[in-house]
Amino acid sequence: MESLRFHDGNITDLIDSRILGLRSDITHCLQVHSSMVRRLFLERELEGHRGCVNAVAWNSQGSLLISGSDDTQINIWSYSSRKLLHSIETGHSTNIFCTKFVPETSDELVVSGAGDAEVRLFNLSRLSGRGLDENMITPSAIFQCHTRRVKKLAVEVGNPNVVWSASEDGTLRQHDFREGASCPPAGSSHQECRNILLDLRWGAKKSLADPPKQSLALKSCDLSFTRPHLLLVGGSDAFARLYDRRMLPPLSSSEKKLPPPPCVGYFCPMHLSDRGRSSIHLTHVAFSPNSEEVLLSYSGEHVYLMDVNPATGSSMRYTVGDITKLTSFAPILNGVELQQSFPRVCSNGSSKGHVAARLDKCRKLIQFAGKSLKGETSSYDGIEACNEVLDGHGHEIGPSLMLECLCIRAALLLKRKWKNDVHMAIRDCYRARKINSSSLKALLCMSEALFQASEL
Repeated sequence: MESLRFHDGNITDLIDSRILGLRSDITHCLQVHSSMVRRLFLERELEGHRGCVNAVAWNSQGSLLISGSDDTQINIWSYSSRKLLHSIETGHSTNIFCTKFVPETSDELVVSGAGDAEVRLFNLSRLSGRGLDENMITPSAIFQCHTRRVKKLAVEVGNPNVVWSASEDGTLRQHDFREGASCPPAGSSHQECRNILLDLRWGAKKSLADPPKQSLALKSCDLSFTRPHLLLVGGSDAFARLYDRRMLPPLSSSEKKLPPPPCVGYFCPMHLSDRGRSSIHLTHVAFSPNSEEVLLSYSGEHVYLMDVNPATGSSMRYTVGDITKLTSFAPILNGVELQQSFPRVCSNGSSKGHVAARLDKCRKLIQFAGKSLKGETSSYDGIEACNEVLDGHGHEIGPSLMLECLCIRAALLLKRKWKNDVHMAIRDCYRARKINSSSLKALLCMSEALFQASEL
């Protein structure tokens, strides 16, 4: 199938659809098109650290790159020359896990967080005129109020005065450079810093229905680029939490554990939302540049991209009340499920041909996936073809095509046997049975998926 060399179609078709105004997400589709991704290659290896590199971040212009490492050094690199500009001995006693340029400071202020539970601020202007070997500078500020490793830092676009730090001690703290250049160490006899924006020391959950019972060790945080009042955090359970900073209580100290504040919403893949497995936790969360999507990365699991706005129709955001709704079938009368509907393909005369062309493309992609199931092509390519149909055209195809595609993808997932593929196969079988509860393909695939799950 030469015309289906790339699972996401011919790039010229996307360009044509932009001309015709048929798609609003054309820029994103072009950026991540398979033909573009396959052109990526290693351009240069930057050598300058003596240990594992745990963090990299760009400045606002994309001209400088900052990196932090197990060697406790911060390196500043030039993108244009691919050369090391500065190497800073930070004074951290253990691994650096996060580092950032502070916005609106002409790239002179940088901040780091490390396993010694400290957040340190440095002014690069103090390195002016020095050589690479003269890399010792005194921190402009040291914040020692965390009690465990600092895993992630966040900054707000246009705000040069504040940085946020997420720590495994279960707190997210707000450090305002205008209020002081340092703070007393945690547990000292001095007055405790009142800079806790989010206290999740009683925030971890095994499932959405269970009350939080233990500390949520924070692993990551991010602020929305377009709506900086939105805060996303992830930690030692399966749920990413979205908060509105305007609705959070005043800054507090760590003298007293507070109940977790209510969040705007939770994000979690369905098959992980009620598992309660301690081994599954988030390692990274991030907003997309337009803040319409969030990216979740799990330890020993997959990476997921989810919609922030549930009105888009493909949202993967859940609330406590969704658990029952998402795990029970709607009533079925004479083989027809009540309250189950499929979007109709509505078109006018000018776009009818384009709709027919897209449906024909979906049929060919499903046929291609079917060949993958027979071993003629790789399972991965077949799954990607099904993803293109279900994610890109799920609102256009009818129930019969959707049922067939779901069953094929489930079977391919069971064949591929990557970690947690069986749970995603169960999800697809469930969706297929909601279309036709008596489908033999869906029932057979579900029985195989449940058998594999019982063997885990």
